[in-house]
Amino acid sequence: MRNEGLPGCTSPDHVSISKEEKKMKTTMQRAAVVSLVIAGLTALNQSKTFQLHANPQACSASILLGGYGTATTGLINNSSNPNDFTIATFVPFAEAVRFVFDGRGKLSGSSNADFGGSNFPVSFTGTYSVKPDCTGSLTADIGGSLIHRDLVSVDGGKEVDFVSNEPGLVIAGSMKKQRPEED
Repeated sequence: MRNEGLPGCTSPDHVSISKEEKKMKTTMQRAAVVSLVIAGLTALNQSKTFQLHANPQACSASILLGGYGTATTGLINNSSNPNDFTIATFVPFAEAVRFVFDGRGKLSGSSNADFGGSNFPVSFTGTYSVKPDCTGSLTADIGGSLIHRDLVSVDGGKEVDFVSNEPGLVIAGSMKKQRPEED
């Protein structure tokens, strides 16, 4: 068939393509692209790196294992009246802490705390839990007094951010795994 209807085509060698042939060509091109995409995804799915990132395991207590160091800072209400939340009643607090997590929900540690300019050593034991979304909590017993922290594990347990969840305390920090290669 001669192509006499297309502008600029005067050669008798040009042949017009029917709508069905164009549709078939487009369909074949799309099928080729889809096949390449499927082949690429199949190859990626076999990759361990892709599997680790595409299907992360849920968090649990086992994500926290070994020693973690932290610098904790904040303010503690020093008033004998627990309802007195004026700025003048808050005293600065800072400490360097070493936590040791057993990977099963128990913890221990020690710190050097500074409360309003007075330094004192602290040792503690306690418990912790981690939910599948990598948030959790810890409770530490410091010689009969309990402290409570809400936490979130980040970077596969290499870091843990935390904040006090007790009235009268404004304390926060970030723990870092001391020896990540021990995992």
